[in-house]
Amino acid sequence: MVTGIYLRSYWDRASSFGGFFCIVFLSNLAVITGTLSCAVESAFAQGGAGQDVTGDGQVNILAFGDSITYGVGDGTSSGSYVESIEDSGDPRGYPLRLSSSGSWLVTNAGVPGERLLNSGIERFADIVVGSDIDTIVFMMGTNDAIQRVSASEYRPAVQRLINVARAEGKQMVLNTIVPPTAINSSLLPYTNLYSTILRDLGAINDLPVADVELRFLTMCPDLSICSLLNIPEGLHPNTAGYDVMVEVIRSALNG
Repeated sequence: MVTGIYLRSYWDRASSFGGFFCIVFLSNLAVITGTLSCAVESAFAQGGAGQDVTGDGQVNILAFGDSITYGVGDGTSSGSYVESIEDSGDPRGYPLRLSSSGSWLVTNAGVPGERLLNSGIERFADIVVGSDIDTIVFMMGTNDAIQRVSASEYRPAVQRLINVARAEGKQMVLNTIVPPTAINSSLLPYTNLYSTILRDLGAINDLPVADVELRFLTMCPDLSICSLLNIPEGLHPNTAGYDVMVEVIRSALNG
């Protein structure tokens, strides 16, 4: 398997527009670049990202992200006044809801507290390279917002993930970020900027975008009293919020 360390040697050789190049692995030490022949392009052309591109008869979906992917806050009812959310130790969230349909095998790879610009990039490569994953559903950025990561840092980091997925012939869905509120409302300008970047990278790379942020903002014009979020903690969805998230993501997967 090509490790996350080795991947850094070809990330920058992959086009910043991931759809224009694919990288074919010949061995752990040799890669070549080609043109539009990646499996992911043909899969998207057939309509929908939730397809079996590996040909093993099973659609394997990787849900990659932080605590919101993991499902922290799930099980809390709307209207509950929650100061802080504890990790229940039982990953749920949107991945469990996706897998309940029976047509997809979904792996919850959410890590509470993780930042994309910390360990997220390397962990992504270590999981995806050489795997039987068909589709990656990506959502990460809230913890980067806490660290005030700039757009100039966040954007190329996400593009690197896209390049890795394309190199491996994987499909990818980009999720915009759940908008924080209440005691964490100061993070909103950052998460809003990251979501704008995700939409832009989706358009540039011809990837589907599950616009979770837009759905939340549409349903909650006043985020401070949003029935989809744990208030006043304001970072994690409650049960109703995760129900809404999975509707948006499922639609993106089905095309």
